[in-house]
Amino acid sequence: MRYCGVLLRDALFSAALLLVVAIPAQAKIQLLASLKPLALIAQEVAGDQADVGTLLPVSASPHDYPLKMSDHKRLRSADLVLWIGPEMESFLARPLANLKPQQVMTAYQLEGLYWPEADEADHHHHHQNHSAHEGKDPHIWLDPRNAALIAQALAERLAQLQPDSAQQFRANAQRFSTLLQQLDEQLMQQLTPVKNRGFAVYHEGYGHFVGRYGLHQVAYVTYIPERRPGAKHLQELRGVLAKEGECLFMEPYYKMDAMEEMAASLDLRVGLLDPIGGQQVSSYQQLLEQLGQGFLTCLADGRNG
Repeated sequence: MRYCGVLLRDALFSAALLLVVAIPAQAKIQLLASLKPLALIAQEVAGDQADVGTLLPVSASPHDYPLKMSDHKRLRSADLVLWIGPEMESFLARPLANLKPQQVMTAYQLEGLYWPEADEADHHHHHQNHSAHEGKDPHIWLDPRNAALIAQALAERLAQLQPDSAQQFRANAQRFSTLLQQLDEQLMQQLTPVKNRGFAVYHEGYGHFVGRYGLHQVAYVTYIPERRPGAKHLQELRGVLAKEGECLFMEPYYKMDAMEEMAASLDLRVGLLDPIGGQQVSSYQQLLEQLGQGFLTCLADGRNG
């Protein structure tokens, strides 16, 4: 009798095991972000319910990236592509136009986004051709309030793709938003002591961060990283920095010997900023913390400190 019980138990276990194997696991959502900051936000929302990929390498220009055949394949096979919009990644406009509308989420078009009060064209004394960024500053992820909005909108899009996980997506987005409120307060407190110290950035892409924390940007070297500044602009830049500057911020991936020479001649400190986040950055919070620390380290030790 005991032997029969063991056989019955084993038979039931085997049947249950076969039943489990026979039921296919729910396929993960394939989510492709154009830029690393968007991928970091997406990972917070999607959790383990999606495979989140990044289209552009961190060192690539988001303004003019030559897509490979493999990139086109990734775009077509994605359940959802998250990008800023043509104001940032103009090279993606045509490929994404060939996808179904439900496959694309354009962050730049979201309602309720926060924008810097001052138009970027008014950033003190400089008049370059601004055709690379039409409209408002597209580096929207550099304001944590915008990151929270992107996360909440993304949660709703993912909920449409996978209704069974809708509650989880929304909970993830809410938790992320709460963490960002704390981060925002932390950055506001840390950066307040250096708000009045003048600086120049390498390219005009920090308006959302500068505006949010009331920092005193007096100039920029170039409007977009790929465009070399003209002689007239460099002369104006030198004049502005001589009067108001304490720090000149460089960026990785760009050779800037001339700028380092200018900083040395004007007795400016040199800092490093990365709006995208290098290989070592593994979360959106870390990206903003690193950016804030970059500003703080250089400005707190400014020459007029």
